[in-house]
Amino acid sequence: MAYPHREHIRSFSCPIIATNIVGDVSGPIPRSWVYAPVQGLSELTRWTNDAFCIVQHDPNVDAFVEATSQRRLPYQPQNASPIWFRCYLLLGNNNKHGLYFHGPHAIMDGGPTLNAFALMLQWMTNDVIEPAENLLWGTEWHNLPLGPVGATGGPREDWDIAGIELLKQLSDSEAVHTIPLTVRPFRMSQSAVGKTCRLERVLDPTLTRRLVNKTRITGCSMSHLFEAAYCMVLLARNQLPPSVWDAYHFPGNSSAISLIPHLKLPYDTKTHFISSRSHIPIQISMAEVSPIVSPRRQLLQLTQAIEQKYARFATHPCMPHVQAARAYQPDALSERPNFESSINNVGPMERRLPLSWKGRHTAEPVIELESVLFSVRLTSLTP
Repeated sequence: MAYPHREHIRSFSCPIIATNIVGDVSGPIPRSWVYAPVQGLSELTRWTNDAFCIVQHDPNVDAFVEATSQRRLPYQPQNASPIWFRCYLLLGNNNKHGLYFHGPHAIMDGGPTLNAFALMLQWMTNDVIEPAENLLWGTEWHNLPLGPVGATGGPREDWDIAGIELLKQLSDSEAVHTIPLTVRPFRMSQSAVGKTCRLERVLDPTLTRRLVNKTRITGCSMSHLFEAAYCMVLLARNQLPPSVWDAYHFPGNSSAISLIPHLKLPYDTKTHFISSRSHIPIQISMAEVSPIVSPRRQLLQLTQAIEQKYARFATHPCMPHVQAARAYQPDALSERPNFESSINNVGPMERRLPLSWKGRHTAEPVIELESVLFSVRLTSLTP
């Protein structure tokens, strides 16, 4: 297994991975991703040699991912521009290998990254690929993803009224009137900065189907259920007595709405992989949840309350442009004092990344995927 197609992922398909960050995080204007077109094959070769690595690895892929994710980006090759993306080909035994992408969350959101893997595997199983020297280098910048406004149909005509009102509603949603449910770590000191830990719980297919079906019957999604489950964990850790129950709320400040349904041509969801969601603040008052019913009933009440908060914003026509607009607000990079978690749901991965890949002239699969592993390290906004 090899990847002779490393130039193609930077070519007309995904030049975003070869961009660099320009600007100061403390400046008045948010930092920007800037792309410089390839000036020649020698420059392309240098970049690919730095951005793509072959590693002889032991069977413990988890350990490799954990160690690599502790490394702060960008990579800084000698006498070259910083690199914010690196692909590792992990060569194992018995024809079992790994492919690992390491990069910033801004251009490696869960769903779009699965699309990027699908592209790579498609090229690896296709023996008819245009040689890199035949590609029109210098024009690949046309395939950079559009910004969030252009990608979702352009500026909304009523933004000055409806959009500004939506921003006000979001700010009001962040206003704290009751006590937020939080959980603090038992140890505040950091013995290993950036270290990630993986706790895996696998549900069997029967239970998974039941959960999906029951959730759909209530008109909610699995994302709503996951956030409600996180709230249940906070309730279990805080052990609120009924006498103070209504004085608290669940702060879902990292709740995310997918922008994919809003994307318009010429945006290409397969190759323009970049973060495609908008974060919204939601609060669920514990007064909306009974303190005396069963945990299952509480979970249902929370799930439905979260769905109602989502629907309020998700259906708003100006919602796709909120993330871009909020980036220019004075508190865009402000830190939150509480310890919060972010719930991510990439959905059925097989829809984006098939598990079996056949060659053009083979009946049997050339590549079969055994597992997919994500590793996300949350850091301060202003490190």
